[in-house]
Formats: sequence, C-alpha cells, structure tokens
Amino acid sequence: MMHDDLNAPTPESRENNGEAKRPSSREPVRRVSDREVPIGGTEGTHTSDLVHAWLDGELPETAVSGADATRQIEFWKRVDRDLEQRRYLVTPADLTQKIMDALPATAPATATPWWSRPIAMSPIAVAAAATSLLALGAAIGATIRR
Repeated sequence: MMHDDLNAPTPESRENNGEAKRPSSREPVRRVSDREVPIGGTEGTHTSDLVHAWLDGELPETAVSGADATRQIEFWKRVDRDLEQRRYLVTPADLTQKIMDALPATAPATATPWWSRPIAMSPIAVAAAATSLLALGAAIGATIRR
C-alpha cells in the first residue's frame, strides 16, 4: 500500500538544510480536511469575475477588493502553496513494476449467472422441502377456511 509522503522536502526546508519549518507554540496547528473546496450552488461558492481575472493574470491582486474576494484569493494562494509542495513529491521508480506484479497471472474466470448453474440437492433435502411446503399450504388453507 502506498501513502503520500506528507513530510516531503519543500522549498522552505531546502533553504533550512532539509529541516522543515516548525510551527511556534503561538501558531495554531491547522488540521487537514478531506474536502477543502465547498460543493454546491450556494451564493458563497460563486467566484466573482474579478477573482477569475486575477487567477487568469489579467488583474493585479490589489485591483480585487471585497471581503469575499479576499477570502477567495487567500484560498487560491493556499492551493498554490500546497501544489508547490506536491510538485516536489517523487513517484518511486519501481511503482509500475509493483502494480504489474500485483495483477493476477491469468484472467479471472467469468461468473456463471445463478439461473444457469446446475442445482445439486440430496433426496432427503428435496423431501424435507416438499413436506415443509405441504405443511405451509395446509396452514394457509386452514386459516382461509375460518
């Protein structure tokens, strides 16, 4: 099983001789969330045209104003920082070989549908099933007759 190396070297750690920047005791530790991007068509998820223009490089950051735009700019800057760190992640050289080794040597057999499989039952099981059905029918008949 492969896991991301969350302690991969970053540009900051390369400047500090391989040591990652340690958060000070005053900085709150931010938990990583599974979903950072809100999903849905609510008003809070709409990105303004100014932010789109800033993302496209058509406007400087100072031209974009507003509390919501500032929050969105901070979000995209954080995404850019996270992506910058992920650009330095290296895939192991033997990953392709590990995947190929995990594949079965022969193709698995196709499953036969349940209606075309042969049914094998002992005569005792058939007699027990027939007796049970007869008793069930007699019980239902007696109930209806009342």
